Amino acid sequence: MLAARKPPALLQVVHRAAPAISNDPDALEVVASDETVDSYGDIIRVSGWDLARFKSNPIVLFGHDPRTPVGTATMKKDGKKLTATIDLADDGTSPFIDTLRSLVAQKIVKAVSVGFLPTKDPKPIMNKDDEITGYEFNGQELYELSIVSIPANPASLTLAKGLDQYQLSRMFALPSGVTDWAAAMRARAAQFK
Repeated sequence: MLAARKPPALLQVVHRAAPAISNDPDALEVVASDETVDSYGDIIRVSGWDLARFKSNPIVLFGHDPRTPVGTATMKKDGKKLTATIDLADDGTSPFIDTLRSLVAQKIVKAVSVGFLPTKDPKPIMNKDDEITGYEFNGQELYELSIVSIPANPASLTLAKGLDQYQLSRMFALPSGVTDWAAAMRARAAQFK
């Protein structure tokens, strides 16, 4: 029997990952999200994406860490896919950027993940025994796009496992003075404890 799973609450940041399409560090093309059932059992409908907030500040992070910007991205809805072209920061920006660009070029790091807030309550997905196996998202606001090493999308090579406290603190620790977004992220992190 499956354990009952609560849906993400409105105003809780959710992360979902997908593999890259290309590995050119100067124009990294990715499917940021699609309508495939992910490893959490969820489906994110492309028609539900609100991209306005992201487009006003299209910063790409590494590993959902707001202290680690690595480039910018342009996003677009393309049928049942949300695609992006990522422009990584220039060589020489920092040793970390140089390492990341090399890992991308070598196809070692080749996945991205979206961070979003549901804007509508997600619909439960039920199996034949009336157990919730996941959620269908039909309204979500894109907050950020991250390059990640461990994605959740089933088309990628690795599936995400549990996160330890160090990873959670890197993903969700924000500078003081950040209000609603920080509170939402801390609430999301509490679900993993």
